[in-house]
Amino acid sequence: MKNTVRIRNGLFLLFIISFGLLGYKAYLGYEKFTAMKNAEHFYLSQQYVKSETFYEHALTNRSILYKENQIQSTYTMLLNNNKEVSALLEKAEFLFKNENYSGLIKTYKDYLNLKEKKQNDPIFLDYDQHFKVQNKFDNLLSNTREDLYKQMDANVKNQLFEDEHFIALLGDLPNEVYGSADKKAEELTSHFIKYDEKKYSLLEDRLSYNQLKQTINRQVSSYYKIGLEAFWLKETLKSIEKAYELKMAALEEERKRKEEELKKAMEAEKAKDPAFQEEIMTVVNEYAIGWMSAYNQLDTSYFVHIPPELLNFFHDRFEEIRSNQTIFTGELLYTEYDLDSIKYRMDDGEESVELNVVLTMNSASYTEGELYEMTETANPWHYKLINTSEGWKLSERKELVHFNYSNTKKYEFTY
Repeated sequence: MKNTVRIRNGLFLLFIISFGLLGYKAYLGYEKFTAMKNAEHFYLSQQYVKSETFYEHALTNRSILYKENQIQSTYTMLLNNNKEVSALLEKAEFLFKNENYSGLIKTYKDYLNLKEKKQNDPIFLDYDQHFKVQNKFDNLLSNTREDLYKQMDANVKNQLFEDEHFIALLGDLPNEVYGSADKKAEELTSHFIKYDEKKYSLLEDRLSYNQLKQTINRQVSSYYKIGLEAFWLKETLKSIEKAYELKMAALEEERKRKEEELKKAMEAEKAKDPAFQEEIMTVVNEYAIGWMSAYNQLDTSYFVHIPPELLNFFHDRFEEIRSNQTIFTGELLYTEYDLDSIKYRMDDGEESVELNVVLTMNSASYTEGELYEMTETANPWHYKLINTSEGWKLSERKELVHFNYSNTKKYEFTY
């Protein structure tokens, strides 16, 4: 009897459990059916992100088999779109965190291409809008711009300018980051002008002219690649070139001045050299002796150390004396040289000497048959001689009014 009661109670308990399980399964079936209905509702209303959640619930609910293939296929498609957009954002945030700004910009461009490609894909567009991809990229790129400006400031602060990759990156950032293409050009120009003013004020004293010029030209090319003409650097280059020209001109003037000073010192030293003085005075003495003989004979062949121009002058002079029937006779007594007047110069390879000398002689001019008396006269002259392939020759002569006798040397002649 007791066994019968136990069996009856067991069967009743089993019935209760079975009934509960059937009820729970029916509840799960209802949940799956509801999830499926919601998923289809949101899918049809193009709310694909919400739809994905309900498709996931429906897929994981295995209480009943209902449109399993459709659920699996649709969920997979939605999940792939989710992963695609999520992966894009994760990559962008990773690149920004690691300061891989070129990679971030490329990823943004890839995103724009993908968005263009899927402009008619409502599923992708819904995920794009849900995750606010454009806004997040805008924030990342805007922060990138600020980080690049900080790198510019760091270059100036540290006075290190080898790394200027930010130029290309700032130029590569989309116009939307700045507001428009015009605002981009205006903003970058403003920043680069301030940067370059500080940069080249530091580099001007560090680099040679050629290094500075090469650096500026390279930077102008960098700006040109991002669409900027860099007029401020071109003006800086002109200013540097002008300053360099003035500097070189001043150095050249200084070089010439020192060269001229050295030349004058050498010329003065040679002019005071006794051996050189003796050489020149010997030439003048020989000229003076020949000059006296030529006048006595009215014959230019006696002249020595004179160029053809002076020879022609004396030839005409002698013809004039003959026409006046005047006779000249004289003898050179001595020559006296002002040693302080001797000046030696070398200009463009031409050597010249200038000096003052007094020619003292006994002479008389008379007509034939006339009685005459010799008179001693002293005539001071300034002579200039030039050194030719045939030796020193008299090139210029003029009479002097005053002669300095404080430091002289005299040569006497006997007949």
